[in-house]
Parts: sequence; C-alpha cells; structure tokens
Amino acid sequence: MAALARWCLKRRLVVIVLWLAVLAGAASAAAVAGSAYSNDYDVPGTESVRAAALAAKAFPDQAGDGYRVVWHTDAGHEPVRSATVEARMTGALDRIADLPGVAALGSPYAGSDGARQISPDGHTAYATVNFERPADDLPASQPRAVVDAAKAAAGDGLQVEAGGSAIALTEKPDTHLSEVIGIAVAAVVLFVAFGSLAASLLPIITAVVAVGTATLGITLLGHFMTVADFAPMLGMLIGLGVGIDYALFIVTRHRQGIRAGLPVPEAAERAVATTGRAVVFAGGTVCVALLGMLILRLGFLNGVAIAASLTVVLTVAASVTLLPALLGTIGPRALSRRERRRLAAGARPSEAPTGLAARWSAFVERHPRLLGGLAAAVMLVLALPTLSLHLGTSDQGNNPVGSTTRQAYDLLAGDGANGAGAVGGGPDGAAGEAAAPSGFGPGVNGPLTLVAHLDGAADRVASVQGPPPPTRPPTAAATPA
Repeated sequence: MAALARWCLKRRLVVIVLWLAVLAGAASAAAVAGSAYSNDYDVPGTESVRAAALAAKAFPDQAGDGYRVVWHTDAGHEPVRSATVEARMTGALDRIADLPGVAALGSPYAGSDGARQISPDGHTAYATVNFERPADDLPASQPRAVVDAAKAAAGDGLQVEAGGSAIALTEKPDTHLSEVIGIAVAAVVLFVAFGSLAASLLPIITAVVAVGTATLGITLLGHFMTVADFAPMLGMLIGLGVGIDYALFIVTRHRQGIRAGLPVPEAAERAVATTGRAVVFAGGTVCVALLGMLILRLGFLNGVAIAASLTVVLTVAASVTLLPALLGTIGPRALSRRERRRLAAGARPSEAPTGLAARWSAFVERHPRLLGGLAAAVMLVLALPTLSLHLGTSDQGNNPVGSTTRQAYDLLAGDGANGAGAVGGGPDGAAGEAAAPSGFGPGVNGPLTLVAHLDGAADRVASVQGPPPPTRPPTAAATPA
C-alpha cells in the first residue's frame, strides 16, 4: 500500500487524468450503447412462469405487458353508460388503439363481455390495453402517448387515469434529487468538522468519480447479463455511503500526520499505508456480503450483486489511488487556516483527545452497563412493530397518491371514488340498501389468471365443471377359506 501511495503521489496528475478519462470513456460508451435494464423478476421453473409462457403462445396479441384505462364519474354526474360519456371515451379508446405499439384493446362498450368492466354502481369503468412487447422493451414514448390520449378525454366531471407496468415507465423520475441533497448535506457536515473547504470536498469528489464510473459501467453491464432496473440506484446509494466513509478515514489520518509535523507526501503515504489497508479489508467484506446473493439462484439478483460489488470495488480503488493524488495536489490546505497558522508558528497539537466526542467516550467507559442496558431497551422498543408485521408484494397501490397509476388503482378498488353510490344517502354517504359499492372491490387489482391447454371435449368440460369429487376406493370382497 505504501508503494502504491508513493507512485500515486509522484504521478498525481497522471492518476487524476486517468480517472477522468475512464469516467469520460464510460460515459461515452454508455451514451452510445444505451441502457438494457430488466424489470423481469420471474423465477424460472415456477408455475407462474409456465402459465405466462403458455398464455403467450396461445394468445400472442396479449403477450406484451398491458395496462388499464380507468374512468370515473362522481355521484350526481352521468354514469359511464350515458351516451355523452360513452361517446367521449369511445373516441379516446379508438385513438389509443391506433397508436404505435398497441396490440389489442378491450372496451367495456364492445359486446356483452364488456359489461363486466363496468362497476355495479355504474360510475367506474375500465378498458384493457395490451402492448406488442414487454414493458422493459418499450420506448417510453409509447406509454406516454397512451396516457396523453386517455387524459385528453377527462373533464366536466369525468376523471380518466391509467395504470399498469407499462404506464409506470412514464412516472420514473428523471433526476437524482435525493442523492444531490445527500451529497450537499455531507459536504456541509465535512466542512464543519474539518474547517477546510479543500479537505471537505476530497471525500465527495472521490466518491462521485468512483460512483459515476460504476453507474455508467452498470449501464454497459446490462448488455452482457440480466441487470434489474433498480441495480443502479442500489449501487449508487451503497457507493456514496462507503465511498465518502472510506475517503473520510484516509483524509482524517492524513490531517493528523500533517498536524504532527510530517511533510504532505509522507503524511499521505502513511495514511494510505495504515488506514488504506482497513479500507481495502472493509470493501472486501462488503463485496463478499453482496455476492452472497448469488447463492440464492435468482437470476435477477445476480446482476444486482455484481453491479453493487462493482461500485464498492471502484470506490475502494479511488480511495487508495485518486485520493492520495488529490491530497498531494492540495498540500497543506487539508488543514484549516487556523491549524496552518499554528503549525507555521511551531505549535504542536496535544496528543490527548479533547472535545465533545472525547468526553462522551469517557462517559461511556465509566458507565458501560447502564448505557448498554439503555441501548438494548431502545432497540427492543424499536423492534416491537415487527410482531405485527404483515408482509406482502408491493404494487401500484404503494405509488405516490398523485400519480396516475395510484389513481387508477384506487378507482378500481373503490378507494378513490368520491361519493359514488351515495346518491340520496345521509351525510355519512350511506344510500340505503339500494346503494351499490363504488369501484370493483378488493381483488380487482390482483387478478388470478388460470391457463390450461385443452386437448379435447373432456378437458373443456373439466375446465368448466372443475375436478370430480374424490371417489371411495372399492373394498375387497371376502372369500371363504
């Protein structure tokens, strides 16, 4: 590690240029190749995968991902069967059916089967739309055009929303605002702790360069193996956390060396030779933990494990190569102005720890049992909600309230219908025995699809009537000896 640090310090300009060249090259390659992430979380060999394959073979026009256009009228307005609403929505659905990428459309106004797509109270209806390809193969412009065509029919008491995996593509944020806020907060905290702008920016710069290179590398990795669409976000969060943390360790040790009177190159070399070893070991343990996902044998997690590990490897590499080069570049400015003035005057800092952290650590050492018991009690209190934890699969009911997918979800379930079915009722919305529930009720957003291959008349009868009741096994007749 010491030899590596010396090499990076002597050739710090080369090291900085090489890292920037790698970042620029990855950005150019990612821009040319584009992303190829996957949101297919199917587990091969399961019954659901076999059913989907059988359905895609028998109904190719429904092989792509679908979605629903949902419209709703409030109580006091015309029901969805009225001529005005039907004419408006039929025109919108015709325009949607003619859009590129749309394979099939099922309207509630077409035939007797469509009547099932109108709620019992008559104020909510939906149309099913299937795309030609799966959602992860669709350009974002196609579902966006469908949403725009559906939304154009809204107004005058008519609410129109769209839901489904394809529509969710139109709601993905284009910016990383949360990461920017986190980096800004980290920079402020580091500046307060160090008192030096240059020293506070070094961990940020190191982490951003490493994580940026890794994120672009994950984009390219998606062309060679299955990488889930959430892998870049996971890698970015892990990379920023460990990257800033690892660089902070080295910068802190480097500052201690300068305050002790060591020249800048020697202080940086010792920091990397000591703390850098701990950084490499810590990064290795994180990679081992992440790669443990490979033993689960879930294809979509393999890409996640490798992508996150790649991010950690690059942050460690940047911490022990790019960071020493930057430390050599800023020189004594790693210290605050006050510390540099004291150092120039010949003052040496006391080796005894001081400050709030030192006083708190001494207090903990004096009262280990009391504070250990309090910490255990706090953890137990925080863990109590797990006793009533109910696990489930995330769906579009977890989306932001204002999103069109969440609105469509609530309208179908009846949670978003504002007073439908309450005509003539009291202030609590009850309309008596004749009132029908709004929407379609629980289960409509999680339908169970049954697929069967029918070879003959007997199979068709069995698919309608269900399996026959179990028969009683025959008893053996007793024979005389």
